[in-house]
Amino acid sequence: MLPTVELGSLQVSTHDFFTMLGLLVGVAWYYRALQRDRLLEPRIVVISVTALLGGAVGAHLLTSWEFADEVAQAGLPLTYVLTHGPKSILGGLAGGYLAIVISKRVLGYRLSTGDYYAATIPLALAIGRIGCFLAELPLGTPTGLPWGMTVSPEAAAAFPRCPGCGGPMHPSMLYEIGFHAAAFGLIWRRSPLLPIRGDTLKLYLLAYGLFRFGVEFVRGNEVQAFGLTGPQLVLIPLTALLVIHFARRLRSGAYRLPAPPAAQTARGEGT
Repeated sequence: MLPTVELGSLQVSTHDFFTMLGLLVGVAWYYRALQRDRLLEPRIVVISVTALLGGAVGAHLLTSWEFADEVAQAGLPLTYVLTHGPKSILGGLAGGYLAIVISKRVLGYRLSTGDYYAATIPLALAIGRIGCFLAELPLGTPTGLPWGMTVSPEAAAAFPRCPGCGGPMHPSMLYEIGFHAAAFGLIWRRSPLLPIRGDTLKLYLLAYGLFRFGVEFVRGNEVQAFGLTGPQLVLIPLTALLVIHFARRLRSGAYRLPAPPAAQTARGEGT
């Protein structure tokens, strides 16, 4: 466990350090791609800043309901929850996406920039999850698999809740790092994966939603209802919306490629 990172005489939370590093690298990658295609302009900067703020709020709000009783008993104000409470990647993605939609409408910006986020988000999340792996417990649920990881009793004692810390655990954060790294590599090399602007991002979000739903079974998060964790309950409607989106695309034939010119000519000569 590495709870803090030393930057000279300054000690920074490992989780916060890698979260900020991921954000900075992601934003730099996003701006570089826009600049390459000559799309970087003041409105884009405002939209991206709004996305970061929306993501920060969403990341805290989505998890605050799970700790509502503890917050109420401690008499903590909402501002404390928003700045110091637990954070959720899913809430951050949802809050950031909503902020982008609203800010684009307010600024009258109509160009789809989703494909530029498609590589940025997994890159930032892969880096950010390194901080989670180094600083958070439990790593996952108990496992007998050969790659299960253990932590020292001293590290486990620093956390009020650490089920499974007495033996090998699934390194669930490493699973996520691997997923995001693979997604980044694929999108970077092959983007756009789909012919309609913005759908590459939606495809990544759908893939991550399905992956995250599955990995939650070995994450070690508390079950909230129906045998599912909080993130799984949130993922059901979000993933359903994306499935409906792609079902409509497929039904309308939006991804159907036109026939090659030679084939069209041959059909024309035969009629």
